[in-house]
Amino acid sequence: MLINWRTIRYIFGNLLLLLSFFMTVATGVAVFYHYRCGDNDWWAFLVTTLITIVIGAVSAISARKHKNTLSIREGFLVVAMSWVLFSAFGMLPYLFVGSCPTVAGAFMETMAGFTTTGCTVITDIESQPHGILFWRCLTQWVGGLGIVVFSLSMLPMLGIGLTTMYNAEVSGLGVEKLRPKISATARRLWIIYLFFSALCGVSYWLCGMPVFDAVCHTLSTMASGGFSTHQASIGYFQSPAIEYVCAIFMIITTCNYSLYYMAAVGKFKHFWRNEEFRFYILLILGATVLFMLLEGISRWDQFVLIEPDQEAALGDGSFLTSFRTMFFHTATIISSSGFQAQYFDYQLWGPVFWVPTLILMVMGGCAGSTAGGLKVIRFMVLGKNARNEFLQQIDPRTYTAVRINGHTIPNEMVHRVMALMLTYIFLVVVSIFFLQILGLSFDTAIGTTISAFGNTGPALGSTGPAFNWANVPEIGKWYLSVCMLIGRLEVFTVVLMFLPMFWKK
Repeated sequence: MLINWRTIRYIFGNLLLLLSFFMTVATGVAVFYHYRCGDNDWWAFLVTTLITIVIGAVSAISARKHKNTLSIREGFLVVAMSWVLFSAFGMLPYLFVGSCPTVAGAFMETMAGFTTTGCTVITDIESQPHGILFWRCLTQWVGGLGIVVFSLSMLPMLGIGLTTMYNAEVSGLGVEKLRPKISATARRLWIIYLFFSALCGVSYWLCGMPVFDAVCHTLSTMASGGFSTHQASIGYFQSPAIEYVCAIFMIITTCNYSLYYMAAVGKFKHFWRNEEFRFYILLILGATVLFMLLEGISRWDQFVLIEPDQEAALGDGSFLTSFRTMFFHTATIISSSGFQAQYFDYQLWGPVFWVPTLILMVMGGCAGSTAGGLKVIRFMVLGKNARNEFLQQIDPRTYTAVRINGHTIPNEMVHRVMALMLTYIFLVVVSIFFLQILGLSFDTAIGTTISAFGNTGPALGSTGPAFNWANVPEIGKWYLSVCMLIGRLEVFTVVLMFLPMFWKK
């Protein structure tokens, strides 16, 4: 079957018009700060907005006589390419202003925004004009629950293959519809998203964060993104209250949003009855305790001489500081946000912290949330399936199905999870090898690869939490941008397009 390019062009045109709305908002912010403090980036956003409107309008109008059908293959193509399309137009302000001098760097910065990956190629954040700072965080907020999910909630005319596109973008083992219509489900997800965003912004402001910083950090916090208006990230404010607010909302936004809807309609018991939610909360608490124990061992082990810079990176050694630091570290890594607290450099903490940190990057948060990673529920399925295999080895007559929340997971779904994990491992190994060919050290290649696929941001080595990704070779920036997209859309949606069978009639 041929691909219906006319319908796809119509959808892309409408998506660009939607993008132009957000660019208009950023233009307004840039104009305001032009008159307030002399910023001169308003023209870059104005030109970008006009370009986006013109191309979007031409695309939509020229394809207005389109078919109201969308195949599974076309649905996957629309979802994957919409992120590329948004990044291609969204990078223009960075190039016009000079924030990112190369196309590869600007595209990577924008892709990191929309995929909510907290890495950056901008070496001096605080020298950037307010419009650029706001645009960086806004791209993460838009990408938080997904570009297509937002489009389905805002553009009723995209009533074409809704379930196909929704399935291709929303994370998890399946589509959990809150309402009979996909568009209604998308709207409810975004209403919840807006509510928590407002609550987060007010909380930041009440803790002493200036209004502009509160707005920008709210956008990136609720998206589990990690972009900040300051080079030192959350640590710039030197405020335990702000760190706790940030950590709590990073956890909130990486729980399954369908649970919040259930709570809103009075079904509060769904929270603790949900196995993934219970496991996720216990995992966060367990990881926090583990990191605190590792800190204690690093400080007091009589056979290990702690270095002065390591001791400074860990803080004053008090229980409250240790708990705050490790709780924030756990929340920012498992949520795939990548924010930095006052004591943030886990590279200086010591190698014993690296492996559990990378494991949390791989796992990520809950399905149906803004988190990156492979999602907790998939590891639960694999763990229960492995347990069943052991039981059958002991007694071959034993048959136990994989059950989550009282429901049996079909074998084909278990096999799909296993296939996704194997594909993920293969891509990680290939990517590590490729980055080493480009000249990155082994630890940098491992950390950067896992961070890109997990949409986290901070990594290891020269891309560690105290550094940025500016020194990654240009071809590496393009490659890692693809890795971010693969991780955000959870492997299959993007990888399918690289297979010859996808393009066959």
